[in-house]
Amino acid sequence: MLHFKSRRPRRRIARCTGIILSGLLSSVALAAQGSPRWTLPEALDSAFANSPVLRARQAEMSEVASQLVSAKTYLYNPELSLEVADRSSPGSSATDRGLSLSQEVELAGQRRKRIAVARQEITAAEALLLRDRRLLAFQVETAFAEAIRARELLEVAETDAVLAREVLDYSQRRLERGATTQIEVNLAKASSGRAERSVQRANAASLSARSRVAELAGADPATPPELLGQLVLGPDGTPPLVELMALAVENRGDLRSAQQRELAAEAAIQLALAERRPNLVVGGFFQREEATDDIFGATVSVSLPLFNRNQGAIAESRAVRERLRHEQEALRLVIEREVVTALNSLRAARAAAEFLRDQVLGTLEENVDLLQRSFAAGRIGATEVVTLRREFVASRREYIETLADAWLARVDLDLAIGRFTPPQILSVKEQP
Repeated sequence: MLHFKSRRPRRRIARCTGIILSGLLSSVALAAQGSPRWTLPEALDSAFANSPVLRARQAEMSEVASQLVSAKTYLYNPELSLEVADRSSPGSSATDRGLSLSQEVELAGQRRKRIAVARQEITAAEALLLRDRRLLAFQVETAFAEAIRARELLEVAETDAVLAREVLDYSQRRLERGATTQIEVNLAKASSGRAERSVQRANAASLSARSRVAELAGADPATPPELLGQLVLGPDGTPPLVELMALAVENRGDLRSAQQRELAAEAAIQLALAERRPNLVVGGFFQREEATDDIFGATVSVSLPLFNRNQGAIAESRAVRERLRHEQEALRLVIEREVVTALNSLRAARAAAEFLRDQVLGTLEENVDLLQRSFAAGRIGATEVVTLRREFVASRREYIETLADAWLARVDLDLAIGRFTPPQILSVKEQP
């Protein structure tokens, strides 16, 4: 904050600044009442427990798991039949009765192969569910960072508004003493008005960002939580590109799911090949011819695969396997591109943030100190103050943006390599 060093107005400026800051703190305190206070891990816990999107994915897992129940169930039920026939001849009649029981038997292990297909599909669905959890975490982490960024930009806007009010107050007193012109006062008024509007816009953006976090976490967006933490740069522990690629191949749930689906397609081919073999139908029967004989016997039947040898299912299964194989290769290329893009974005964002931290901000702080002394001594006017104040605020905002960009690039990289490690950089605010 600028503290002007002129003697008489200093107490009035301090009182004005204190009133503004106390009002801002009171509004923050009132907003915090009735709202939970979340750290990033708490937001993630809430999302995993309450997200309707994730619950829908878990329900889909139950649907896939039911396929294993169907695969384990024997496909054919025994058949029981009853026969009754009237026999007539000249001068006599009789009634014959018969009872038979038959069972169709699979000879090529089709049931075992159906179970293998179902288990591969379940494994693929489990890997995809893990990917969905990681995507949800990515969305929460991204929304959390954007909310922190919006809150810090709001703080910058509030500080800018306080500085603009101080300049306006001091310019008016200088006008009363005849030390400046009405043009300078009008310029300070316009600058103060723009700063107040910036505060309102930044406050609306902050509330919207917090509501997005609440929505993703399954909470009420109308009463969004207060988010704890600050954007900091943190140490750079990024592995080289080769290691990142290996991590992506190992950890990506969607790639693992694609691999399992290819295995399921291979198992489906083996099932289709087994199903071209005919099943055996075995049975036994009992017949009673009235007033004559009781007959017991057994039957064995098998279909002759002359026309239908399951050619269509075999060809379809092979085509599915070929498609899934190509899709897996395409996914590998997508993953490589995502890893490279996220890594380059992270490096660029870190470089920009480090430059602003080490060069630009330090120089501007020195200029602000000189500005305080020069303005208090009357050597510069409100025009120079407004110009330098805008530069300071713009640079501070740019630094916050670059910190957020680095944070989001780290989250993008974690998503690209399939790693789930909530970042530790939302802790203590780094002092530039």
